[in-house]
Order: sequence, then structure tokens, then C-alpha cells
Amino acid sequence: MAKRIVFIGSGACTLVSLRRIAEEAKKAGIDVEKIVITNDEYHYFPAFFPDVAFGEAEPDDVRAPVRNFTEEYGAKLYLDEVTRVDPANRVVETKSGKKFEYDYLFLCVGTRYGWEDYPGLKEASYHNYTLEGALELRKALGEFRGGDVIVLVPEFPHRCPGYPFEVLGRIVYHAKRRGVEARVKLVHVVPMDMALSHLFDLAVHWHQIHQEIGNIEYVMGKQLERVDPATKTIYFKNGETMKYNLLITAPPCRVPRFLEDSDFVFKKDPRFLETTFPTFRSRKYDDVFIPTDGAMPSVNLPFAGVPVHYAAIAAADTVLNELKGAAGPILFPDTITIVLDFAKTGVLVVFDTKEAPGGIAQTKPYIGLTHPMIKLLKYSFYAGWIKALKK
Repeated sequence: MAKRIVFIGSGACTLVSLRRIAEEAKKAGIDVEKIVITNDEYHYFPAFFPDVAFGEAEPDDVRAPVRNFTEEYGAKLYLDEVTRVDPANRVVETKSGKKFEYDYLFLCVGTRYGWEDYPGLKEASYHNYTLEGALELRKALGEFRGGDVIVLVPEFPHRCPGYPFEVLGRIVYHAKRRGVEARVKLVHVVPMDMALSHLFDLAVHWHQIHQEIGNIEYVMGKQLERVDPATKTIYFKNGETMKYNLLITAPPCRVPRFLEDSDFVFKKDPRFLETTFPTFRSRKYDDVFIPTDGAMPSVNLPFAGVPVHYAAIAAADTVLNELKGAAGPILFPDTITIVLDFAKTGVLVVFDTKEAPGGIAQTKPYIGLTHPMIKLLKYSFYAGWIKALKK
């Protein structure tokens, strides 16, 4: 009898793990039933959203119909909203009233954004962590007439930890092309001494690039209290305030609503889901896998798409080995590379990765390469990802 594998979500986590299972199961002659449940008809490439915000890509460049890849890899697609997961009974429930039993479950649910914890932040700020947000930021950048731009990081970790550092230079260059001046300031919750101790090589290198670009300043260790959109004022918990003309934010991350009270929440930090390295299996349920970005902080991996890609493969291979009755190795790369666009140049950040006790990863980041061509490689990879999914 075919084993049923249910995937919740339609992002890279689902695409990569579904493709791996479909292709390898077919080679091995294993019968697998595959179901994808998502509340959006599109698969998005979120790392491409900044290019939409800066007018270098269009919405159709960053999305493709989910049905394209579910049909290609033989999965049944249900456009529905998941409301509950019952792992004790191996059941997923949806808003329409459907119930899906499973033999294996892949939680590829990403994260949600906790705007509610910072009064005024959502109303006052722009971001490009969603396609809608990217289009709103594009409009705001087009209307910007010069002045103080604050890039605010109220919490850490957050999705794409290098993004706030990337976007500083892109803002300055975008303003120059329009003939206006942007005085850009990074306001980050992490104190400078902590940033240097954890990311010394990266932090120093990035700061040198920003000094060469000019009009960029760092203000570290600031804890946000609230924002007043009417007066364009940021209030911090130490009583200090800061004015801005344009406010851009890295949104604070939270567990998706339907999982908030579940056993999948990371007990040490309930903003995230919990998984294990290197299989990305749930700590409590052997039939549930969580290779999503919203779980990467629980295993000490970067909160970004590249780790998700390899996590999805590792989780898929774990399932495949069990279906084959084999005990093959579960491989996660010794190094993973993340590409950043600093406007003036591109940067390759390398993370040496190995397994540490307790089912987590030990990582060591460093600068692999800096070169303008990296910007083109990054853009080409993003564009190619989506074009490959379009019929």
C-alpha cells in the first residue's frame, strides 16, 4: 500500500523535498502518494522580492503557479488553509473541513510576522518580505525626495539575516540614480560587541563596503518600543527617540497561528519551530519533518533559504531511506554559501557546517569572495529558478 506524504506550504521547502522524493521513489520503484496543501496558488521566490522593490524585477518574475510543479511530480494539490495538525492521530485539518491522514508530514510553513508586538510598526514601515510589501516599498522609494532612511531590525534572528546590511547600499544607489540624497542608518537590536564576537569577519568586511559607498551609519543595540507614524518618530525602550523620512523594517518573526500551541514550537524560543540536525525530523514525532526556515534558528543554522534547500533534501532522503528499508547516510553539506547584493559589489558568505551534540549544527561564517559579478550570478539564479517552473 502506498505511503501518503503530506506537504503543508508551497515554497522552496515543499518544492525541493517533493521533487527529491518523487524522483528517487520512482527510481527505486516505491509507490508514494503525495499531497500538497497550500492557501496560495503561487510558488514564490522571496529572495527575489528586493529586486521587485528596487524596480529590477516584476511580480511575474518572482512567482510561478504551484500546479506546475505538483503536476510534474505527481502530487495532488489542495488550495486550502490548514487550521490544525493532530500529530497523535496523524491528521491535518483544513478550513474547508477536510481531514488528511498521513504517514509522513512535511511542515514547510515558513513564518508569520509579529507586527502586533510593536505598536505603529506595521503602519509606519515598509519591507520587501512579501510580494505585496515589495510593491509598496517600490512605490515609497519612487516618492522619496531625500532625507533620513532608517533600516530597523527590532528582533534577531529574522528572515535573511544579511538583508538589512545588503539593503543599505542599494538604497543609497537607488537615490543617487534618482538625483536625491539618502542618509541611511541601520538601527539594529544586536549590540555592536555581540555582532563583532559572532560575525567579526563578516561585520568588519560589510562595514568597509558601506564606508566606501558613503552616507551609511550603524546604530547598534537599540530595543524598539513603538513607532508613531503621524510624527515619523521611533521610540526606544531606553527613552531615546529617532526621526525618519522613510522607515524600512526586517519584520519580527513568529510561529504560524495554527501551530502556536503545538508540540512543534521551540521551547527555548517560542518565536520559532523546533527541528533536529541533520535529518530535520521533529524531536517528538518521528513521522513529522520540519525543514522550514522558521525552524532553522532551533538548530543554529542561518534563517535563510539556502539552508532550507539542503534541509529539504536531507529530510526527503531520511524518508526515502525508511521507505527503502535502507540505512543510507543523511548528508548535509560541510559548507553552504549565501550570496548577498551590496549594490556596489556582491559578497559570497560561506558557512562551514558540522553536526554538534544535541541534534544541532555548529557553524562558522566567513567571507568567501567579493566581486561585482556575484550580483549578476545571484540575479541569474533567482530568475532561472522561477523560469524553470513556468510552462
